[in-house]
Amino acid sequence: MLDQARCWIGLGADGRPLALVCVGPVSREPGVADLGLQVVDDRHRQGIGTALAWQASAVARADGAHTLAAFTQASNTAMLRVMDRLGPTRHTRDGAYVEVRVALDASAPDPEIPPP
Repeated sequence: MLDQARCWIGLGADGRPLALVCVGPVSREPGVADLGLQVVDDRHRQGIGTALAWQASAVARADGAHTLAAFTQASNTAMLRVMDRLGPTRHTRDGAYVEVRVALDASAPDPEIPPP
């Protein structure tokens, strides 16, 4: 998977890791990129995840994706909130989990990252 995905680490001013993000193709679904995102617990609600998700969506769009998808626990309100900030979403529930998809409009300019 790592040879097909792009991953990067967000670092704080002190050089310590704050977040990890990966974006890459979903197998058997051309044009769909999967988003993996983790932010350290004590840094939630500071805009870090949202900023990285915006960047990941721009990378996915530049790589030809038309849809960004994330699969997470339905109780993961932080991730659901981040995905909803990227644009209109479609949620598909699967037991305790949910798949969230956002359409990436290739004709739209790259969105500005909202302030934290």
